[in-house]
Amino acid sequence: MARTPRERHEPIDLATAEVVLAGSQELLPVLRAAAVRAGVDATRMRVVGVDDLPDPHCSAEAELAVIAIRRPGEDPAFHRAHEAAELIAPLLAPNAVRVVITVSGVTRLAPKVERTLTSEVLHQIGAASASSGFKRPFRNLRDRLGVAGLRASGVRVFRITA
Repeated sequence: MARTPRERHEPIDLATAEVVLAGSQELLPVLRAAAVRAGVDATRMRVVGVDDLPDPHCSAEAELAVIAIRRPGEDPAFHRAHEAAELIAPLLAPNAVRVVITVSGVTRLAPKVERTLTSEVLHQIGAASASSGFKRPFRNLRDRLGVAGLRASGVRVFRITA
């Protein structure tokens, strides 16, 4: 069975890209600090709570959306993340990169976990904008151990498509 070629996003320049940050209210300050640390221009950043509806008259063409969802207990957060992505869809370009972070209800994001989380989100952005599967960013052993640590602490990072 042959696979159809996927449309790849051009590499995202975080200093000039329009970015939408969405998520649970308690995760938004952490997400905003991590975005600024990663090099996102704060004036080009739009922060939307999952419970807040975006202004229907406002339309933007953001290239990147990062959605952070806290999942209580064993509740799967994939559906909540997909609903949040649909909620902020008017703010995004049609082929925008959507990175989702799900955090377990008992997990506290310590500064070391925040740094590892930032590097994983940057890796997902790079993987989404790689021109082919052979040019995807490489994860060294330290990065792989960081991802394993994130998973063990109840944090998952993945991309969704529209």
